[in-house]
Amino acid sequence: MADLLDRIKHLKTAFEAGGRQAMGIRLTPEQAVSLRWELHQMYGFDPGESLTTLYGLEVLSTEAEQLTFEE
Repeated sequence: MADLLDRIKHLKTAFEAGGRQAMGIRLTPEQAVSLRWELHQMYGFDPGESLTTLYGLEVLSTEAEQLTFEE
């Protein structure tokens, strides 16, 4: 069920493996929609269009061209 959430957690871990610290994340519009759906399925409510945090990361954008992390 939580395919994108699992993928983001894996990518965050890989990003931080070299000693960097991820502080923010930029999502594509499609990823933002998928995450809202996954979170709704997991918790029973829609977090809304303004995703604020994800695995301790500030959601900096839901309009990015690709998923990226910011230090």
